[in-house]
Amino acid sequence: MFNSYFNLGIISGIVSSVIGGIYAFVYYKYMFDFSVILPIWKIIATYFSLGLIAGGALFVFDRLFPKYGTLFFNLKFALLSFASILLPILKFIDGVEFPELFPGFAIPLHFFFPLIFLSLSPFIIKKNL
Repeated sequence: MFNSYFNLGIISGIVSSVIGGIYAFVYYKYMFDFSVILPIWKIIATYFSLGLIAGGALFVFDRLFPKYGTLFFNLKFALLSFASILLPILKFIDGVEFPELFPGFAIPLHFFFPLIFLSLSPFIIKKNL
């Protein structure tokens, strides 16, 4: 049973890493290079870590609340995703030429993983209702 949750975390981490890496590469090339502050390897490592954490958390929620675990997890995950955008908005960045461009770069990165994870979860985790 845990195998499907683990697979969901790994697959969503891979897909998010590819999308986030392409987005960062294109942004660094055409807009502004923030690779000193946020290199692509950190984006990939973050998405893989989030995949394992989110897959495990969804498993725990489904075990603790058999009927509404997925609903509780999805609501909490969506709220945390929206709350996480405060970090790039409030964070002051030293040593870059245009620090006001950083929130425009970082905020979409906060939504790639939740979008992929929540989109793939009904297809990977099959529930017998």
